[in-house]
Amino acid sequence: MLLLLFFVLPAPIAEAARAVPKKPAPALTVYDNQPPVTDKELIDFLEILPRFRAWAKKNKEEAHPVLRNGKADFLYSPQAAEWVRAQGWDPLRFFSVMGRMAAALVIVEEGNDMSGTRPRDMPSVTEEELTLARRHLGTMLKAGSDAPPINR
Repeated sequence: MLLLLFFVLPAPIAEAARAVPKKPAPALTVYDNQPPVTDKELIDFLEILPRFRAWAKKNKEEAHPVLRNGKADFLYSPQAAEWVRAQGWDPLRFFSVMGRMAAALVIVEEGNDMSGTRPRDMPSVTEEELTLARRHLGTMLKAGSDAPPINR
């Protein structure tokens, strides 16, 4: 009898738990919960960017900003994530830095106007990140042009 109660009692509890609909977790992007880019981080990033771009081009990989669920995000493959990991970077951080610095570069090229209309796949940029882009503008342009462009 006790064994029968063991099997019967949990059923209503399990049904009640199933009856409560769970809210789906909001989709995260590479930019969510990421701190602003630092000076040292940008320098480290710019050192490997030409190698990443060359690897991506050689392997016909795509890596670029996208709009996902109405939010700015970054498209990259598991292979690209693995390549980045092998260089000592967390892929989310690497592609967050890539997207934010690309956005900062666009803002600088357009006259530093952060209030203008931006493409929807462009992440927001902090004033500090904009200052970094200005300070390292030459290096950023050189690092971005040292290899063929990534497919888009």
